[in-house]
Amino acid sequence: MKLRVLRFTDREVKLEVEGEGYTFLGALQDIFVNDPRVEFVGYNVPHPLISKATFTLRVTPENDLRDVLKTGVEALKDRLGELENVFLEALKRWETRS
Repeated sequence: MKLRVLRFTDREVKLEVEGEGYTFLGALQDIFVNDPRVEFVGYNVPHPLISKATFTLRVTPENDLRDVLKTGVEALKDRLGELENVFLEALKRWETRS
């Protein structure tokens, strides 16, 4: 994955995300859409064969964009850790079945 900042203001960031598509960006959007500090979040994948997408996040005026970004990335990291644990547990059960 490669990230390029297209726009960064006090309240909004627009990123170009290369090498990721709907799966990753949808999970990231889901994290932010449930955050009350977020005014807008969205992504655009122009075509499945084009490996560059854009991700936009805008926070409400009273919030710090950097704090919201950091919290969101940590939440996604935690969610992926949970997925890893559940997957490994299921694999272990499958391997030990009689």
